[in-house]
This record gives sequence, structure tokens and C-alpha cells, in this order.
Amino acid sequence: MTIAIVSSLCSVLHATASTALVFLSPQETVIAADSLANRFEGGQHSVCKIAQVSDHMLFVATGIGTVDAPLYFNPYELARISSVNSHSPREAALQYARAALEPLNQIWRMNRARYYEIGEGNGPMPQGPQAFTFIGLDQDGNISAAGSDFVEDAATPPNLLANQLKEFAGKNADDIFFYPMGVYESVPSPSVINEWIYTDKIGAPDALKRAIEAQIKATPNLVGPPISIVRLSREGAIQWVSRGVCK
Repeated sequence: MTIAIVSSLCSVLHATASTALVFLSPQETVIAADSLANRFEGGQHSVCKIAQVSDHMLFVATGIGTVDAPLYFNPYELARISSVNSHSPREAALQYARAALEPLNQIWRMNRARYYEIGEGNGPMPQGPQAFTFIGLDQDGNISAAGSDFVEDAATPPNLLANQLKEFAGKNADDIFFYPMGVYESVPSPSVINEWIYTDKIGAPDALKRAIEAQIKATPNLVGPPISIVRLSREGAIQWVSRGVCK
């Protein structure tokens, strides 16, 4: 079986460079994320980057996290609002992309230089403030995911735009997807992760944990423990394998 790869701020302002990984099959999806957050004003702490936004839908975001001032922005609250009347991850992702663009634009204009300073010398940073994905059941009861990332419009920097929506769904037995977000140049390839899951039989949660640990080792100033892992079954049941700092 082959895994297909999906291409890809108070005074307290969090730049969570982050690594998040989504594994999706017809039977289950597993989401894993690190917990390290860099503050633009200096210092680090741990934050949760995965949220349950409805009975059968999860949300994960990398990059800019919660902003307290001068502009309040909470991606997890906005994700919950976006999911309220959505019948699928695709609908929720489209609503979120529209609603988050302007506040992220304001935050990005104020802090883009510092964002890149944080990553200097620690490997490549994402080319924008945030990537996000909604994962859940669609109208047909299939496990699906949809998300995008906010990047600079090269013609008019530092304005942002949301990249074209990336969508994937486990409709058939061979529909196996692996979607990396954030900082992932040292995450092993899909073929290696495929081998861990199906040949070594360690399972998707342990495979994603091992993959994020490889990125932590390579870029410890951008990505760090603890690792949060959650799984969603085809029946819609959500199980936290490891909460990390998530409550």
C-alpha cells in the first residue's frame, strides 16, 4: 500500500513555526503536532495546536497562534465558528480561509521581519504566517480533510493570500494520504512512514510521533515536545492517543 503525499500576537504574540502531520485512510485519520511556541518578543513555551471543533471534526494549525493584542486573534475559536454550519471539512476550511485572511494580514504586516529572525539559522521557515487543516466526516460519511496556507502575494508583498484549497478523502481501500504542515524538511518520506506503519506494524500514531521527533532533532528551536496525537475513526469517534499540552 502506498501513501500519497499532499503537497503542500498583548503583548503576547506567538510564532509557532510547528510541525503537524495528518495521516488519512478510509478507516481512520491520525493527526500529530508538536507543542513549541516562540514568542515574537522573546522566549518559548508550549501550546496546543490541535482542537476538536465539532462532534466529528478536528482542526490543526501551524504558524501564528493566538494573538492577544493589539489585535485579538484566536485561530481555534475561529475554527469552531467556521465549523458550526459546515457539512464537511471543505466547507469549514473555505469559511475559515475567508474569515482569517484580514486579521492574519494585519498581524503579518506588523511582525513578518521578526518571524523570519526567529527562524534564522534553524532551517527554512514556512513562507507565510499559518497553515491549517480541518479533518472530519463529509456529507457521505467519508473521512476527509481540507486546508490551505496563507502566503505572501509576490506581486504585492506583504499582503497575504490563501493558497488553493488542498483536499483529500478516504473513499476507497487504497486511499492513503500523508499531509505535512509547517516545518517538515527533516520529516521522513511518505514511503518510510508507510513502511513503519504497514511493514514494521507500529501503527500510524507511533509512526507520526517518530517522524516529528526527527524534525525536533533537526530544528529544536522551531519544533519541540510534547507531541499531541489524536485519531478520528470512520464512525466519527475521536480518541486522544497523547494529549501533550492539549486539554
